[in-house]
Formats: sequence, C-alpha cells, structure tokens
Amino acid sequence: MAATQQLAASGRNKDIDRQIEQRKSRGAFALFLFSMAVPFFVIINVRYLMVYNYVPSSLDQVTGGIETGLMVIGALAAFGAARAARRLNVGGYRTNSAVSLVAGLVATIMMLYEMWFHPMNSMSHFGETFLVSIGLAIVINLAALLTLLAGRMRIRANGITHETLTGFESPAWFWVFATVGWIALYIELYFL
Repeated sequence: MAATQQLAASGRNKDIDRQIEQRKSRGAFALFLFSMAVPFFVIINVRYLMVYNYVPSSLDQVTGGIETGLMVIGALAAFGAARAARRLNVGGYRTNSAVSLVAGLVATIMMLYEMWFHPMNSMSHFGETFLVSIGLAIVINLAALLTLLAGRMRIRANGITHETLTGFESPAWFWVFATVGWIALYIELYFL
C-alpha cells in the first residue's frame, strides 16, 4: 500500500515538474516576443517623426490589404495549430501549420514584390520608412515561417508529447505575433 502511494506521489511530482518547465518556457518565449516588438514600435515612431501623417496617393493599398488578409488567415490557422498541439493532435497541427505556411509564404512574396516595385521615391522620408518597415516585416515573416517549417519537420519525426509541447506551440504563436506586427505596420503605413 505504501509503495503504491509513493509511486502515485512520484508521478504527481513529475507532472508538476513538467508543468513548471512548460510555464518557464512559455514565459521565456513571451519575453522574446516582447523584445521583438521593440523594432516595430521604433519604426512606427520614426515614421511619425519623419513624415507625420503623409501617405502617397500612388501607394498600392489593395496589395497591402491582400497581404494583411493572407497574414490573418495564416494567424488563425496558426492559432488552430497551437490548439491542436495542446491536444497532442498531430494531424490538426500539420494541417493548420500547412495553411499558415502557404498563406504566409504568399504574403511574404507579395511584400517582396511591393518592396521591389514600390511607387515612391526611396530617398524621400516616407519611402525610406516604407522600405525599412516592409523589410522588417519580411525578415520577421521569414523567421516565423522557418520555425513553422521546423515544427512540421519535427512533428513528422517525433510526434507531440507533453514534454515537447512548447516547441510546437511557440512557432504558431510567433506567426501570430508576426501577423499582429504586420497589421500595426499596415495601418500605420497605408492609412495613418
């Protein structure tokens, strides 16, 4: 009887230790995301210091809107991937992360197109801010897409366990962060 109680207590301790480690990992990832938000805030402040509320009439708002729509679709799918990972649902994670990857890749390609064929003078204050903002969004998108791709590759090899759960949730939340950052930049660049 005492041995059975001791085994049960040992199992509960391991479960508590696992939960503590997951909370630590999630907290560290949240700090990482907060630190990644700093460049977005700096660029938004620089835009208002340099050009205030000027938006050129030649700016292609339709392309920006399509990019934003694709990013939101990818973020919703990434949210679904994070939920599937929490339920240890490998199929749901793979499906949702595939949608995020496709939508994100198309949005990033459109951003590259927009950066290459921009309608404004790149030496103007708005052009400078626009190109830096789009460039930052592209770099963060690429990092988020690479982490999603790595998660898909890892899940194929190892599956999801309670111990590896944070490693699959984090890429999905990173894509959601990239989307929120892009929405802020989109509003700031195209409308304000």
